[in-house]
Amino acid sequence: MSKPSIQTTDKQVNLDDRVGPWTVANLLTCLRIALTIPFLLLVSKGRFGLALGVFFFASLTDFADGYVARRYRQQSRLGRFLDPLADKLLTTAAFVVMAIPHADFASIPPWLAAVVVARDFFIALGALLVYRITGFREFRPTFLGKVNTFVELGLIVWFLVFHTTGRLIFLLPLMYVVVLISVVVSGGEYLLQGLRILRKGKTVSETHALNSST
Repeated sequence: MSKPSIQTTDKQVNLDDRVGPWTVANLLTCLRIALTIPFLLLVSKGRFGLALGVFFFASLTDFADGYVARRYRQQSRLGRFLDPLADKLLTTAAFVVMAIPHADFASIPPWLAAVVVARDFFIALGALLVYRITGFREFRPTFLGKVNTFVELGLIVWFLVFHTTGRLIFLLPLMYVVVLISVVVSGGEYLLQGLRILRKGKTVSETHALNSST
């Protein structure tokens, strides 16, 4: 069972080396990162319609870079690093700029932006600690983590839509509560996942130590 796994890893490494870092897929991801700047500027100026257009285009590049990478075998180490970075950068920056007080429109509560940013920070810190302690690196998004991403993106979209149309803005506080619950629950799931990995790594280490002493 382990031999095919090793061959697959070597094949993936060779593929990464062959395609190089600057593929079409990675350039699309870099474009998504660059779109964060005009998006933030438009939101800060209250140009919600244009900001929604930029956000939608950025979402299209998210779909496109994944499709191109799979269809044309352009997966790379850089791509696996940049893609989630681009998503988190756009989402986190959006929450921060939407929380900054503005005279022309109601901002989201600063505590909500703080909770969203803190969740991502502690998940990244926890993943780093787990890696340093156990060497585990195959982290995967959990189901509730994917749900949370969907909920956060939904709030960004509806915040822009409601402020563009000037209607249904009274629904936003309810959405803030939904996002808060999603952040807490999904963060708890990641915490439990990390504890399971640490417990499993401790068991493996104790087994190795016992075998070495006999």
